[in-house]
Amino acid sequence: MTAQIMVDLERVHPVVDGRWHRATLTGIPGPGEVITTLCGRTEQVEYLPYSSAAPLATICWDCDLEYRARHGIATLPNHPALRGTVPPAPRAK
Repeated sequence: MTAQIMVDLERVHPVVDGRWHRATLTGIPGPGEVITTLCGRTEQVEYLPYSSAAPLATICWDCDLEYRARHGIATLPNHPALRGTVPPAPRAK
């Protein structure tokens, strides 16, 4: 018997430069494979434990804005990506 690990691709959020991004994935990317985030970044995939990035990561507001547009989710006029006031990513200590 095998153990099946189910992955919901809508819940996969790549972390790049201290920000949680979103990507449209059609399958689980392999290590070293290149993906493109909704904000347009193209990066190689690397797998790490969740605990290694979660405390420092913050949201990519540009990915959030694009995700909302694609899914018909309302965006408030003070959304950081619309105002051009995206806060800097936190730095590791």
